Amino acid sequence: MRINLTDNNIGQPGAGTFRRQDVASLFPIADKTIAELCRENENLLIFPYSIESSDDRIGDSSIMSILNTEDPEMVRISTGNVMGFLGVGNLQIKIKSRFDTGRDDFLLHYMLQRVLSFNLFDLSHNNDQEDVFDFIMFMFPYFLKAAMRQGVYREYQNYRHNDANLKGTIDVGRHIARNIPFVGNIAYTTREYSHDNNMTELIRHTIEFMKTKKYGQAVLNIDRETIENVNSVIKHTPLYNKSDRNIVISRNLRMKCHPYYTEYRTLQTLCLQILRMEEVKYGESEEEICGILFDGAWLWEEFVNTILSKQGFIHPENKRHKGGIYLFEGHSGIRYPDFYKDDMVLDAKYKRLGSYDKVSKVDPDDVHQVMAYMSALHVDKGGFIAPLEKRQDKIPTSRIMGTSSSLFIFGIEISRVSSSYADFCEQMKEREMEFVQSIKTE
Repeated sequence: MRINLTDNNIGQPGAGTFRRQDVASLFPIADKTIAELCRENENLLIFPYSIESSDDRIGDSSIMSILNTEDPEMVRISTGNVMGFLGVGNLQIKIKSRFDTGRDDFLLHYMLQRVLSFNLFDLSHNNDQEDVFDFIMFMFPYFLKAAMRQGVYREYQNYRHNDANLKGTIDVGRHIARNIPFVGNIAYTTREYSHDNNMTELIRHTIEFMKTKKYGQAVLNIDRETIENVNSVIKHTPLYNKSDRNIVISRNLRMKCHPYYTEYRTLQTLCLQILRMEEVKYGESEEEICGILFDGAWLWEEFVNTILSKQGFIHPENKRHKGGIYLFEGHSGIRYPDFYKDDMVLDAKYKRLGSYDKVSKVDPDDVHQVMAYMSALHVDKGGFIAPLEKRQDKIPTSRIMGTSSSLFIFGIEISRVSSSYADFCEQMKEREMEFVQSIKTE
């Protein structure tokens, strides 16, 4: 069964209402924190996948809650601030952005395309399962790049030999079975640090599998770095054999926890999802959870960064401790604004701020935070950037009492009427230009 939801639907009456028996498999995961679900389910990927480092503490929130209704046979699924795909056994859930319209979740795809730097102008929504499968394939270059930047994965492998060049441990039983009468060969085993191992073989099988799919070849040739990474994997897996695919999959069902090759764990999970998609869809059992989900606030902020970075804005990186500012003397009280430059500081908000006519209606904590950043940076302009469901007639502006400083609510209008994904992309580019112009004119 496939159900479609929108993120953060708590304020939408009637949304997400289903028969209790149809969604019974979701009860065990409802209200569990995302961090807890990730610990219990290795096939669940969450972006940003370093949830402990997320400013929004996404790990402490839940994917969904299940609420009773007046009808005891019906329940309501209340979603959090995550989007993407989730599967529990035979039940598949697609969570799209609440700022999107229709069943074509163009906004989620578009933001991912911009953030993860892949080009896609042809989305088919005729087959829901193919839609999910194609979507997961598009994530492959991103994970592959992150992993390969740590080097090609290596680990110790045991090799069995039977020749005259003894250089390991003699395998007595195998030697007696194969070399009697003695003809000069000795059966022995060696343990070598090798690039050709279960992990790299899994990646190689994923590459070869993707080559046979509709978008797969295009995804593998998306840019120079991806092409080089794919060629490197192929070069370092000379023992690849297509018929070994099921064996390789079974050997990788246990997640790798290497102290250095940390990025390979998420790549391993994604490869397993791609290779197992046609056989088991999302889950082999009613208890197994699988999927890929995105923190809406994180994705919106990273999407906005693809626009503002070209306008000279600095986007600090909290995880890497880069680009922060200090609120107090002596280099203390470090903070990480979303975006700032010499005359403005901006905060990305994945919230419905488009209906506000005054900045004073914004959450007080958000207002105080931006004002603190403005004071520390000695700038006169600050504001918020939110998705818009309709175009702003004018930019909501509030002057800070007793100063020459002002706060603004800027927004990027989300296209609501488009004939295709390519049309949606073109309309979004126009909306982004309007957004940039609104910042420049204030």
